[in-house]
Amino acid sequence: MGSLPYKLQLTNGFFADFSQIARMLTYAVEHRDDGRIPPAAYSTHIGISIRRTQHLCSMAAAFGLIRPVVLTPTELGSVVHLYDPFLDDLGAFWLLHFLVSSNERYVVWNRLVDQVIPQNDRFSTTIARPYFADLSQFYSERSMEKHLGKEISVVWNAYTEQAFRDLGYIRAESDQIYTYGVHEPVPPHIFCAAVLVYRERFLPGAATIDVSILAYKANSPGRVFDLTERQVRDLLEEVKELGYIHIETRADLDQIRFRDDYDFLDIVRHYYQER
Repeated sequence: MGSLPYKLQLTNGFFADFSQIARMLTYAVEHRDDGRIPPAAYSTHIGISIRRTQHLCSMAAAFGLIRPVVLTPTELGSVVHLYDPFLDDLGAFWLLHFLVSSNERYVVWNRLVDQVIPQNDRFSTTIARPYFADLSQFYSERSMEKHLGKEISVVWNAYTEQAFRDLGYIRAESDQIYTYGVHEPVPPHIFCAAVLVYRERFLPGAATIDVSILAYKANSPGRVFDLTERQVRDLLEEVKELGYIHIETRADLDQIRFRDDYDFLDIVRHYYQER
């Protein structure tokens, strides 16, 4: 039997504690030459239970900071640690938000951000549950009942109680009801990095992308960052001024064209160096 296309239990109810993830990343970078880093090593270093450590590792992998299974730092994780060792930079939060939310494997985070929030003025766990009904073909009723609510709650908590609250992405209107926040601006470097991630995941090798795709399509930067088409266009103009893309707007063209002399990590480094 093949592996499941989705990861239902990303957090198992443990909150997205970015201070602990930052400590984990520090340990990973300091021991990057040791080969595989066992969860027990992180657990001892940070001083938390193995079970909690395993799910923090799972979240750190979903954010693109450490590699699954071997738990060593990714190239992105190494760059983030170099410039942002305490993991408290707003642009980094926007980038991590995009990396996890636009990845369909992390099904709960992905569908909440890509479907539930854009399609509802107010949202809650009750409103969100029907968006996951199709998962019954992959998971038992007991598993869905036991885990889905916890996973949804962790996402709400990440944006209202944990570090992602600084984004202003959503806010708690009451104990169980959430609505849109007045979110912080997305830095142009980070928007450009997200565009590159989107291209790699959904349009690999594309030399150009239509602006409307970046504004509206599922998992697109416009959708995941909760931006209007005007905001997307303004950010693309800023990215153009930085020299990373060309914008082609005439008669039958309304698209961006990529240069080929930089990559995703270059953009992230430039963001940190120029902030």
